[in-house]
Amino acid sequence: MAFDLHTHTLYSDGVSTPEELVKRAKEKGLTGVALTDHDTVDGLPAFLAAGRAYGLVCIPGVELSTELEGVEFHILGYQVDHTHTGLRERLKQVLAARRERARRMLELLARHGMELEWEEIVGDKPNAFVGRFQIYQALKAKKLIGPDEDRKVFNYLLGTQGVAYIPHRELSTLEAIALIRAAGGWPVLAHPGRLGNDRLLPTLVDHGLAGLEVYYPEHSPAVTAKYLTLARKFGLFVTGGSDYHGIPQERDLGDGQIDEQEAYLPFLWQ
Repeated sequence: MAFDLHTHTLYSDGVSTPEELVKRAKEKGLTGVALTDHDTVDGLPAFLAAGRAYGLVCIPGVELSTELEGVEFHILGYQVDHTHTGLRERLKQVLAARRERARRMLELLARHGMELEWEEIVGDKPNAFVGRFQIYQALKAKKLIGPDEDRKVFNYLLGTQGVAYIPHRELSTLEAIALIRAAGGWPVLAHPGRLGNDRLLPTLVDHGLAGLEVYYPEHSPAVTAKYLTLARKFGLFVTGGSDYHGIPQERDLGDGQIDEQEAYLPFLWQ
């Protein structure tokens, strides 16, 4: 019984529709999948309907981009009530702040000779989700950059150390954990091995963190073992997922999957 608990669709920075995601999960032989789009729950109704149609366990989720004491944390929320008024209202504010962040990133890109108009990113969807992926795709579409198969250009321009990168300041990590809890969800720290710093983990646990995403494609065996130990130490459950976006040559659906027998996942059959 294999589950991929970290995926994205075109409602954030993926390329698949929710229906295409569920269909592919079924074809891959997965028992279930969670949709965890960045800072939005708008794709969840279609995702859950597709799950019923395909007979697949579909877990409603979200991934919140947050910051605490200068450290960026991504918090996954599982079994969130996507109709929860407080959650939806706060995410509207977060997406508006994301768009402002994106505009500032465009200003930095322009200083490096790469000018993009806002309309070249959002098209006829003024309230669309805008993140680094959308900016990156617009740079390619305008032929300001080439194919970039090794993503060196992406990292130089828009990576966390990139010349046009601006950190997330839209939502504090502790508020995100509380928001997920208020919406009936289970907050989990995504890909902790990418942080390189565990000093704030006890603080997150004290404020309601429930789990760690231990199984992740970029986690080495040593990193996986490290976070399994930390999960036991802090009484956190363990999750795993691919961080699937549907982009060719990137992580595939099912990479980093977790078997239900490997961990106690209290939200699976909620």
